[in-house]
Amino acid sequence: MSFGHVVTSFTGLRAKTEGEDFIVEESQESSGLLNVAAIDSPGLTAAPAIAEYVVELIKNKLGNMQKRADFNPNRRPNIHFMELSDTEKAKLIQEDPRYGRIICRCEQITEGEIIDVIKRKVGARTLDGVKRRARPGSGRCQGGLCAPRVMEIIARELGIDITEVVKDSEDSYILTGKTK
Repeated sequence: MSFGHVVTSFTGLRAKTEGEDFIVEESQESSGLLNVAAIDSPGLTAAPAIAEYVVELIKNKLGNMQKRADFNPNRRPNIHFMELSDTEKAKLIQEDPRYGRIICRCEQITEGEIIDVIKRKVGARTLDGVKRRARPGSGRCQGGLCAPRVMEIIARELGIDITEVVKDSEDSYILTGKTK
């Protein structure tokens, strides 16, 4: 891709320490907080073992835990509109016309998909939460074109003012007020 076609870019950053590698321990400053940091190479191959170790740390911290008999580990899969057949798309649009409105042009994400991830049992409540679950803002423009529309949907579906929509966490407000 020529540089002239790049709308935005991203560079990952991994936290490192001066000395220690593979810090996996309870924080000395904040009880109940586990530090899992400075995971250098071979972090990917070590990830399953680290996860098992963290589970044991949590079990030891919380004590006797029982698996709920009524726990259902399965969840309804997300709808990926663009992966559906033409027949499935037409049926879905007939059932809910919001699946016929494209919100994110880069990733071809519909209004229906965004509403679905907001309305789930553990639904998205932030702009980044919607991005992680349904992918709007993950394409070439990184949300430069669709973020305002996604924010409007979040505000409408949660019954809040658009100025209350946050990027990722409490107080990470995107808007401070309205200009018009």
